[in-house]
Amino acid sequence: MFSWFIETMILSCENFLRNQSTLEELKTRKFDVAIAEPFSVCGLALFEELGIKKTILVSSCTHIDLILPYIGEPEEFSWVPSLSSQLVQENKASFHKLFEAEKRACQKAFGTKIPDWKELMASASLFFTNTIPFIDYPRATIQKTIPVGGITVDLEKIRGEKLTEEWEEVLGRREKTMMISFGSIMRSAGMPEDWKSGILATIKSMPNVTFIWKYESEDLDFAQSAENIHFSMWVPQTALLADPRLSGFLTHGGLGSTNELAHLGKPAIMVPIFGDQTRNANMLARHGSVIVLHKKDLTDEEKVGSAIRSILYEDKYMKNAVRVAEMLKNQPTNPKDTVVKYTEFVARFGPFPQMDPYARKLNYLQKNFLDIYFTLTVLVLISALSLFLILKCTCNFKKIKTD
Repeated sequence: MFSWFIETMILSCENFLRNQSTLEELKTRKFDVAIAEPFSVCGLALFEELGIKKTILVSSCTHIDLILPYIGEPEEFSWVPSLSSQLVQENKASFHKLFEAEKRACQKAFGTKIPDWKELMASASLFFTNTIPFIDYPRATIQKTIPVGGITVDLEKIRGEKLTEEWEEVLGRREKTMMISFGSIMRSAGMPEDWKSGILATIKSMPNVTFIWKYESEDLDFAQSAENIHFSMWVPQTALLADPRLSGFLTHGGLGSTNELAHLGKPAIMVPIFGDQTRNANMLARHGSVIVLHKKDLTDEEKVGSAIRSILYEDKYMKNAVRVAEMLKNQPTNPKDTVVKYTEFVARFGPFPQMDPYARKLNYLQKNFLDIYFTLTVLVLISALSLFLILKCTCNFKKIKTD
């Protein structure tokens, strides 16, 4: 499933390393800190070649499960949902292949002096994650891991956005308005026909509600009979979410959209399609502002209709959404300030080898005391067996003596 992505990343790394003019230009610069996302180790090897020892890892999603053992962070899959629970092992195997291929490419370009990618990850001073502790799943973390979720949501800028006359008119058509968007990757125009039919049937059953549908095609013949849909190939999503006239949102649950609706206080129906979207949807559903549907439920007019009516007409979803938004608005620290202050701190005092957890050097048996438990179990069994043999010999000796 990830083969195309892995091959693309390897080619990208190899092509970059062949760009000698850029590499030479970078060597003339003096960088204090370098930041990279660990979906690739090509950048980390480049930092090493440039002599940048103060590095920061950053994740555009939540904690990246596949790198946790390499930075010494606990893997708690028994009680913390992973980035993509169904594909964790496949992800690990695929990315391990990617990292090894990139390591070979970097060592070919820079020489074997480049450390192993595991050490490059572990030597990073900090790890910024796109998580918001107040809405995310609770988990154990190391001191290097700094949550900066919501950094892309600029509430002041969003609330200052002005809608065009077209969108003002759309929002004023009916008392309730629902937005439908599956993001920039999952195009509504390309979804299965039975999904479209299920959504359309639900829309037609609710003539008193306006539906704004981000639909990336001008072929709208399938919806000619519906008068309460406004199709658009692009929507001003954040401006609409910030407008009180928008009543709800039907979304795929990408982390960008998840953070936006959480900060802007909108209840939603989330229909995860792939990747981290199932985790995102269920994460927010815990706060009572979201209803989660399986993607196959889109064919069921009754299920979709029931979910939309609940979001639009049951006050608890809006109240919970507003509470989440107020909580995030008043959280003790600002993610932008956090990134700036921590980065400046790394530039001044980093790197921090003392913060490297010893746990990453332990194997599974050692980390969970299984080696000790095994040794104790063997000792107990040996002691029990020895005692049994002693007692047996004693009994036999007494029997012989009696005879």
